[in-house]
Amino acid sequence: MTPEQDISKVHSPIASLPPELFANFCTYLPPADLFTLSQVCRKFHGFLCAPNSFSTQQIWKESRLKFMPKEEMPPPEGMNEKKYVELLMMERGCQICKQIKACKIYWEFKVRICEECFLIKTVNEYKLLWSNYPQEFLNTVPHTYYFYGKYYWVEQIHIAYSQYYSLSKEDLKSWLDNKKLIFDSTMKYATQRGTMHDIKRSGRFSRHN
Repeated sequence: MTPEQDISKVHSPIASLPPELFANFCTYLPPADLFTLSQVCRKFHGFLCAPNSFSTQQIWKESRLKFMPKEEMPPPEGMNEKKYVELLMMERGCQICKQIKACKIYWEFKVRICEECFLIKTVNEYKLLWSNYPQEFLNTVPHTYYFYGKYYWVEQIHIAYSQYYSLSKEDLKSWLDNKKLIFDSTMKYATQRGTMHDIKRSGRFSRHN
């Protein structure tokens, strides 16, 4: 079944529940079951995947707090509860290659990723400096550490640098100041999370903060 399936084809008592009762029913479901339910039909998908709905996000929050008791910390700024719960589900594997394998959550980039994909999606600081990326620019972009080197998310670098490069001198300082505030908030959250969500593995990944 997919979210595109018509609700009339779903033969289940919960299919006819009003929204408030459906929400109450969902409070008894762990996150994995919520994801499964969201794929049953358009109606359930609409209930469970509305990014700006308070009741939708409350369903995911209550499921997280009930079934992920160690995950009391709220999501990072700009991330809704559904996306947060999805990110926390280590058993779903890598968000990039979609393979079920050992992964790590990099809170600096808000992604759950395997080592192979990490090395494809990130770039070392030395390579960026060698390519003449300004240090003042790099100081505003979130980064992580891998084998004692500083690594950046390639897509973030490209997007931010296109903005940086297009600015006039008059606008540049304000842009850098704003980016630094976002950077500080992101890195503070990542530091608070620490290595809480690393899965058991051989130790090939290492974090140094």
